[in-house]
Amino acid sequence: MDFFDAVETRYSHKESFLPDAVPLEVLERVAKSGLAAPTGMNSQCVRLVILPDRGALQPLCGVAPTNGLRTAPAAIAVLTDSSTQTGKYNFEVEDYAAAAAQMLLAATALGYVSLWLDSPYFGEAEQKAALAVLNAPAGYHLRVVLPIGLPDGPGTRRGKIPFSGRVKYNTF
Repeated sequence: MDFFDAVETRYSHKESFLPDAVPLEVLERVAKSGLAAPTGMNSQCVRLVILPDRGALQPLCGVAPTNGLRTAPAAIAVLTDSSTQTGKYNFEVEDYAAAAAQMLLAATALGYVSLWLDSPYFGEAEQKAALAVLNAPAGYHLRVVLPIGLPDGPGTRRGKIPFSGRVKYNTF
């Protein structure tokens, strides 16, 4: 799929997924696209955990039983490693957001759908439980989980404000 087609067709798939397995090669390609994203001061703080099947994904469902996690055949968890941040700058948020955005586009380009799931991990207890499930080292933070699969029917797409309502030229 053309890059611009992927940008225009990508949406947050909040409905169920088909149970069809996602090939490991697809998950690795999506993950590589995330790791190719820009990073502040080249800190490369993003770490990924590929959850290639329901068996690997199921323990995370106990922490955040969202529809996407309950039905997705696979997912990629996006974490950041705080130890990579030195000096007065911290780019963890920017870095994980860039990586996640590129992975969402990559999944779309490869014919799959995904969803940015972060709010289930905002709470301290949920964050701690999810990190334990993922066996993440100290100093790591779970930022987002991207369920990946084929849609079980058409997904709901929210409307976007037209280009002219969001873009100005020369001044606001």
